[in-house]
Amino acid sequence: QLPLPLVQGRTNAVRAGMLARKEAVREALTLDLAECGLSREAVASEVSRLTGERISRNHLDNWCSDAKREWRLPLELVTALCAVTGSLRLLRAVLDGTDTMLADEETMTLAEYGRILLEDKKRAAKRRELQERLGL
Repeated sequence: QLPLPLVQGRTNAVRAGMLARKEAVREALTLDLAECGLSREAVASEVSRLTGERISRNHLDNWCSDAKREWRLPLELVTALCAVTGSLRLLRAVLDGTDTMLADEETMTLAEYGRILLEDKKRAAKRRELQERLGL
Protein backbone atom coordinates (compact mmCIF):
# COMPACT_ATOMS: atom_id res chain seq x y z
CA GLN A 1 0.00 0.00 0.00
CA LEU A 2 1.48 3.31 -1.11
CA PRO A 3 1.23 6.33 1.16
CA LEU A 4 -0.68 9.27 -0.25
CA PRO A 5 1.42 12.40 -0.74
CA LEU A 6 0.66 15.21 1.66
CA VAL A 7 -0.78 18.22 -0.08
CA GLN A 8 1.02 21.39 0.90
CA GLY A 9 -1.55 24.15 0.68
CA ARG A 10 -1.03 27.82 1.35
CA THR A 11 -2.92 27.57 4.62
CA ASN A 12 -1.15 24.61 6.24
CA ALA A 13 0.84 26.90 8.54
CA VAL A 14 -2.24 28.84 9.66
CA ARG A 15 -3.54 27.74 13.05
CA ALA A 16 -7.16 26.65 13.28
CA GLY A 17 -9.43 29.58 14.02
CA MET A 18 -6.82 32.20 13.07
CA LEU A 19 -8.98 33.51 10.24
CA ALA A 20 -12.23 33.77 12.18
CA ARG A 21 -13.35 37.20 11.05
CA LYS A 22 -16.82 37.52 12.63
CA GLU A 23 -15.84 39.92 15.42
CA ALA A 24 -13.48 41.94 13.24
CA VAL A 25 -16.17 42.36 10.57
CA ARG A 26 -18.76 43.36 13.17
CA GLU A 27 -16.38 45.92 14.68
CA ALA A 28 -15.33 47.33 11.29
CA LEU A 29 -18.94 47.73 10.14
CA THR A 30 -19.91 49.41 13.42
CA LEU A 31 -17.01 51.88 13.15
CA ASP A 32 -17.65 52.57 9.46
CA LEU A 33 -21.31 53.32 10.14
CA ALA A 34 -20.44 55.59 13.06
CA GLU A 35 -17.78 57.52 11.14
CA CYS A 36 -19.34 57.86 7.69
CA GLY A 37 -21.59 60.78 8.60
CA LEU A 38 -24.76 59.16 7.26
CA SER A 39 -27.66 57.78 9.23
CA ARG A 40 -28.08 54.03 9.20
CA GLU A 41 -31.35 54.55 7.33
CA ALA A 42 -29.49 56.47 4.61
CA VAL A 43 -26.77 53.81 4.39
CA ALA A 44 -29.36 51.01 4.19
CA SER A 45 -31.30 52.87 1.51
CA GLU A 46 -28.22 53.48 -0.64
CA VAL A 47 -26.91 49.91 -0.25
CA SER A 48 -30.38 48.69 -1.29
CA ARG A 49 -30.29 50.95 -4.35
CA LEU A 50 -26.79 49.84 -5.33
CA THR A 51 -27.32 46.11 -4.85
CA GLY A 52 -31.00 45.62 -5.58
CA GLU A 53 -31.30 43.82 -2.24
CA ARG A 54 -33.78 45.05 0.37
CA ILE A 55 -31.60 46.24 3.25
CA SER A 56 -33.06 48.03 6.27
CA ARG A 57 -31.66 49.82 9.28
CA ASN A 58 -32.70 46.73 11.22
CA HIS A 59 -30.33 44.62 9.10
CA LEU A 60 -27.45 46.98 9.84
CA ASP A 61 -28.29 47.02 13.55
CA ASN A 62 -28.39 43.22 13.67
CA TRP A 63 -25.07 42.85 11.81
CA CYS A 64 -23.47 45.23 14.33
CA SER A 65 -25.06 43.78 17.46
CA ASP A 66 -22.95 41.68 19.85
CA ALA A 67 -26.16 40.03 21.03
CA LYS A 68 -27.22 38.86 17.56
CA ARG A 69 -24.32 36.53 16.75
CA GLU A 70 -26.40 34.46 14.33
CA TRP A 71 -26.72 37.46 12.00
CA ARG A 72 -23.86 37.48 9.48
CA LEU A 73 -23.13 40.21 6.97
CA PRO A 74 -23.47 38.79 3.44
CA LEU A 75 -20.19 39.13 1.53
CA GLU A 76 -21.95 40.39 -1.59
CA LEU A 77 -22.91 43.57 0.29
CA VAL A 78 -19.38 44.48 1.41
CA THR A 79 -18.49 46.34 -1.80
CA ALA A 80 -21.59 48.51 -1.61
CA LEU A 81 -21.05 49.20 2.09
CA CYS A 82 -17.46 50.25 1.41
CA ALA A 83 -18.62 52.54 -1.40
CA VAL A 84 -21.37 54.14 0.70
CA THR A 85 -19.28 54.63 3.85
CA GLY A 86 -16.18 55.66 1.90
CA SER A 87 -14.04 53.26 3.92
CA LEU A 88 -12.12 50.07 3.13
CA ARG A 89 -11.97 49.09 6.81
CA LEU A 90 -14.58 46.37 6.26
CA LEU A 91 -12.58 44.78 3.44
CA ARG A 92 -9.41 45.01 5.51
CA ALA A 93 -11.19 43.23 8.36
CA VAL A 94 -12.22 40.45 6.00
CA LEU A 95 -8.70 40.05 4.57
CA ASP A 96 -6.71 40.47 7.79
CA GLY A 97 -4.37 37.54 8.36
CA THR A 98 -4.25 36.48 4.70
CA ASP A 99 -1.12 38.47 3.72
CA THR A 100 -3.33 40.31 1.24
CA MET A 101 -3.23 44.07 1.32
CA LEU A 102 -5.47 46.75 -0.11
CA ALA A 103 -4.07 49.92 -1.58
CA ASP A 104 -5.63 53.04 -3.01
CA GLU A 105 -4.89 54.23 -6.56
CA GLU A 106 -2.09 56.59 -5.49
CA THR A 107 -0.32 53.87 -3.50
CA MET A 108 -0.65 51.44 -6.41
CA THR A 109 0.85 54.05 -8.77
CA LEU A 110 3.69 54.70 -6.33
CA ALA A 111 4.39 50.97 -6.02
CA GLU A 112 4.46 50.58 -9.80
CA TYR A 113 6.85 53.54 -10.07
CA GLY A 114 9.08 51.91 -7.43
CA ARG A 115 9.14 48.64 -9.37
CA ILE A 116 10.16 50.51 -12.53
CA LEU A 117 12.96 52.32 -10.67
CA LEU A 118 14.20 49.00 -9.30
CA GLU A 119 14.15 47.44 -12.77
CA ASP A 120 16.08 50.46 -14.12
CA LYS A 121 18.76 50.02 -11.44
CA LYS A 122 19.09 46.33 -12.22
CA ARG A 123 19.37 47.06 -15.95
CA ALA A 124 21.98 49.75 -15.32
CA ALA A 125 24.05 47.34 -13.21
CA LYS A 126 23.75 44.65 -15.90
CA ARG A 127 24.68 47.20 -18.58
CA ARG A 128 27.84 48.21 -16.62
CA GLU A 129 28.77 44.54 -16.14
CA LEU A 130 28.42 43.84 -19.86
CA GLN A 131 30.37 46.97 -20.78
CA GLU A 132 33.22 45.89 -18.47
CA ARG A 133 33.26 42.43 -20.04
CA LEU A 134 33.39 43.98 -23.50
CA GLY A 135 36.07 46.46 -22.42
CA LEU A 136 33.99 49.49 -23.32
